[in-house]
Amino acid sequence: MARSLFRLNQRTIRSLAAPGYHADGGGLYLQITKAGGKSFIFRFTLRGRTRDHGLGPCSSVSLAEARAKAADCRVLTVRGIDPIE
Repeated sequence: MARSLFRLNQRTIRSLAAPGYHADGGGLYLQITKAGGKSFIFRFTLRGRTRDHGLGPCSSVSLAEARAKAADCRVLTVRGIDPIE
C-alpha cells in the first residue's frame, strides 16, 4: 500500500483531541499532549537513530508552513544531514 501525503486538514486538526501522534504523511505529525497542546513534529531516522524535530505549535505555525518545513527537512535527511543540527 502506498503512503499518502496531506492526510490532515484544518478542520481535522481543530477536532482532534486524543493524545498522541497523528500522521499527515512524509514524516510530518501533529502531536497532541495529554494537556491538550498541539504542535507539529517531523519524525525521521538517520544513521539508525529515530528523532523528532519540533516545527512549532499549531497556534503559531499553519499546516501549510509545517508541510513546507517538513519538505525542507526531508531534503536534508535524504542528503544525510540531520535537520536538528
